[in-house]
Amino acid sequence: MKGLAVISFGAAALAFGGPACAELIQKPAMSVSARDGRFAGYSAALPLDLSTDSEKVALTVKSSGMLENPTYDFDLNLSQKPDERRIGQRSLALGASWNQDEARLRSSMSKMFGFGLLPRANYVSVSMDMDASQAIAVPSRIPVTRANIRSSLTLDGKPIGSIAFGGGSAGEEGVDLSLTRPFDIPAEFTVSLRGVNTDREQWRLQDARAMVKLVKANW
Repeated sequence: MKGLAVISFGAAALAFGGPACAELIQKPAMSVSARDGRFAGYSAALPLDLSTDSEKVALTVKSSGMLENPTYDFDLNLSQKPDERRIGQRSLALGASWNQDEARLRSSMSKMFGFGLLPRANYVSVSMDMDASQAIAVPSRIPVTRANIRSSLTLDGKPIGSIAFGGGSAGEEGVDLSLTRPFDIPAEFTVSLRGVNTDREQWRLQDARAMVKLVKANW
């Protein structure tokens, strides 16, 4: 019932908190699922708008799963509001989730750098994603971590391509390379390579993929 209390709190604040709370607390969301006529889980989320004059700030508190073993989620997203004086925009996202079996942390950062005569249409975007998980039942186990750095190029408002490097304790080090709509061809070409570090400290190619995906141009 702890998850249901989140929605109750949000409804009460909207009813008695006045205009200030109505602007702060966004519309709560709740769903209940069933399988074969039996209760199979629930999801209750309460979003908050903590934005300032220069930053867009969104905080979401969520509870989901089964009543006897719920999963609690906390997500904070910050992004810079558009400004005529600032061309490069930045964003930051932090999140955490936990239940009686596992705890997980995640973060994401991105920054846009404009260049040329039209920096709003020509820019390079750099982002970094990181996450880590730890089993609650086995506290001595090494946390599973993963990090990924991605850079993408946009020219004249059109995405051209991106390259990403990733790795972590899970042994999924590799590189992703994508080329989007080269020479005005309505397709996206992606090459993905994944390697693992063996016990003998030697790299071995684990997975290699090539993909072509049609992209809607001007229909």
